[in-house]
Amino acid sequence: MFFILSKIVAFIADPLVFITAFFILGLFVRTKYKRRRYLLISFVLLLLFSNGFIYQTAFNQWKVKPVQLKKKYDYGILLGGMISLNSTEEDIKFGESSDRLLYTVKLYQDSVINKIIITGASGSLQSEIIEAEYLKSYLVKIGIPETDIICETKSQNTSQNAAYTTDLISANHKSAPSCLLITSDFHYRRAIACFNKNNLQVDPYLKKLKQKTISIEDYIVPQSAYLSKWGVLFHEIIGYYTYQIMGYL
Repeated sequence: MFFILSKIVAFIADPLVFITAFFILGLFVRTKYKRRRYLLISFVLLLLFSNGFIYQTAFNQWKVKPVQLKKKYDYGILLGGMISLNSTEEDIKFGESSDRLLYTVKLYQDSVINKIIITGASGSLQSEIIEAEYLKSYLVKIGIPETDIICETKSQNTSQNAAYTTDLISANHKSAPSCLLITSDFHYRRAIACFNKNNLQVDPYLKKLKQKTISIEDYIVPQSAYLSKWGVLFHEIIGYYTYQIMGYL
């Protein structure tokens, strides 16, 4: 049930949903005053959520701060959620979050992580693809030894990612392991809290990017790409506080 509700929340959290809702209300209400008000609200929301400066300011407040990384980690924990929901066994599509897979490969090749743990079953209500197993087969094909890859194939959300991965590590590693968590920047706050709840200390791998210079376009020119970015950020914020209420953090 919680898995299904999370998918509903992901849809509702998209700014385009309520922008469109106000626009439709503005078209069909009979009162002229209400029609103008709803259309104005829709227009203002569209301007706000397509503004790069506003989004970047909000995102900078949400993302976690980088930590000093160790030179070597026992495990690199790669969270799933990078395969597109409309993928099939014959046609796997990678989503925007697939950069975390590339980072994992680079970290392994640079000997920063000793073993890779891939956590995640299917993030879709329909697909039967086990994401961790597919990603493992991909890593093996590009030359990473199968013995250095561990799969967790039961989890369907971040809380389960943390719980089942902790169980796997406990079964294979008796002493306190060093773990590097690899996911998307917007997801680290919730993911770290879930692992802390399971008493597993993890360091976030934050890719060092050059600080983005704020341009005049970010202030005044609407950009449609930020509408989807807001949807992802809202979903993550709602997920974080829902997890708090449910006792997952």
